[in-house]
Amino acid sequence: MRSILPHEWVFGAYLAILAARLTLAGGAAAAWSWVFWTCLAGSVGVIMWARRKPSPLRWRIRLLYYPAAMGISFYAMEPALPLLQPKTDDLLLAWDRALLGETPAVAWEGWLHPWLVDIAMAGYLFFFYYLIASPGWYALRDLPRFRQCIVGLFTLYGLGFLGYTILPAGGPHRYLEFNRPLEGVWLLPLTLDIVNDGSNCVDVFPSIHFAATLYLLLFDWQHHRRHFWLACLPCVILWFSTLYLRFHYFVDLLAGLGIAVIGWWVARAYAVSKLEAACQAETEALRVERTRGRQHNPSTSPGP
Repeated sequence: MRSILPHEWVFGAYLAILAARLTLAGGAAAAWSWVFWTCLAGSVGVIMWARRKPSPLRWRIRLLYYPAAMGISFYAMEPALPLLQPKTDDLLLAWDRALLGETPAVAWEGWLHPWLVDIAMAGYLFFFYYLIASPGWYALRDLPRFRQCIVGLFTLYGLGFLGYTILPAGGPHRYLEFNRPLEGVWLLPLTLDIVNDGSNCVDVFPSIHFAATLYLLLFDWQHHRRHFWLACLPCVILWFSTLYLRFHYFVDLLAGLGIAVIGWWVARAYAVSKLEAACQAETEALRVERTRGRQHNPSTSPGP
């Protein structure tokens, strides 16, 4: 139990809470609960398997389990959550209007220009590159940093997905009617339907597009400054696009800011924790043991 990482607790709690709610609801909801119970069981299994022999390969597989569980549970929420509760777009819209007078998707309708719409869509699509490229760099070059990155990132994801289950919503582009449609020069027509089809239709509050990129920027600022500077401007355009392209309410970004800060704090605290020191020591001890084993068994070493 002491070897379970922070994000494994948080993401596991999201899976367990949603699975339990679906099970208690019964009927079709209970049937969907098995997807989330299975993801949770898989998490327990991969933790136990990796703990038996904590090699760098097993560590990477343990950490990469969570992107897989994230993808499965993300799309399973689309049919499962409507069986528990209705969408809450009306509440999020009311919060925006109380804070700003009007939600940006409506307030900025007069500022739609095809060239700017395409730039905004390019920024929005940058999310998918950054979500893979930043953690991937650490995965290939620095296992401890990769572990620390995943701890914060999937703490953030666990909290964000839990938010989807509490306040599911489709976003302004699904809930509101607009006087002017979005029109781009060439990029938006090629990609808008793909982006909309990739949604699970409840993935609004909080904005993980905002939260995850802000978190990765903070992490790269500390550990990979060059990538930070390369990603900074595209991320700013991405944050603007979430509102300009009508995907999010403003309060979604405020909630995203909250979970990004929590993820960043957890990653920093974990990086200097006794648990992380023990994980590094175990991996190093296994490496030394294998090196000594090869030295004592020359027949296993490569030939000349």
